[in-house]
Amino acid sequence: DECSFVSLRDVERTLLVTSWFYKKIDLFTNITDDEFAIYKKMQLALIYSLSVCYIAKLEDRDSYREYISKFFTGHFKLKNGAQEIKDKVVSLQRKFLSEIKLEDNIAQNEALCENVFMMVICIELRIPLFVVGKPGSSKSLAKSIIQDCMQGTMSKSCLFKNFKQIFMSSYQCSPLSTADGIINTFKQCSRFQEGKDLETFTSVVVLDEVGLAEDSPRMPLKALHPLLEDGTDGSEELTLDGSSLKNKRVAFIGISNWSLDPAKMNRGIMLYRGQPDFDELVETASQCK
Repeated sequence: DECSFVSLRDVERTLLVTSWFYKKIDLFTNITDDEFAIYKKMQLALIYSLSVCYIAKLEDRDSYREYISKFFTGHFKLKNGAQEIKDKVVSLQRKFLSEIKLEDNIAQNEALCENVFMMVICIELRIPLFVVGKPGSSKSLAKSIIQDCMQGTMSKSCLFKNFKQIFMSSYQCSPLSTADGIINTFKQCSRFQEGKDLETFTSVVVLDEVGLAEDSPRMPLKALHPLLEDGTDGSEELTLDGSSLKNKRVAFIGISNWSLDPAKMNRGIMLYRGQPDFDELVETASQCK
């Protein structure tokens, strides 16, 4: 069960994502500026961060929300417990998608909302993201939407003007994929962001159908280990302070119909899209025009 694997990297990522949400919280919600504002902001930032770093990878999410809600005490106490965690996250995910102009035949269902939300956060922070789900779970659609709307200050959305401008390069994986092909895609993206302000711009590597490359006898996905860690292929000399890594580190999205081995997925965040339940199917059908 790939959901059972955890890493100390999860803790580091949670702190990073919490800090990002705390700094950006005013973009997402209006909190009354009173003596309790700092607690409300921190509570929301932590809820959003736990959703990104832990809840997204789980198939049974309700049990985790129920468990973790008990640790929100004192000024951080939740009025509605686990349900409040779910409601706040769903509300934010829908806010992200509501800022995007979509065609009438695209349903803004739970899968698409979460896919877009997770991709934006992980691209902003250059955290590797693996999106795992069966065909039809809006993985590629979300990628296309992100490519169109993450245009920095040139974005048509007021919210997305506050996010990075991206350059996206896709590599179609197959059993014939090679490590050189994957490495060259990363190098191309690294070169594209050289000389640019990395606070407002990032390149994004997308490996489509990355699970297919796992069947290759050449084992091309082994090249991912150092690339996801520091943006290099492991053969380059690094400066002591790591300054040479700054331009090399790119955002990464791996799209797959099934999970990869934990050694790879622990180097990033996994978003697991399970089978849609009856309510989600009804919601999807009702929105199609």
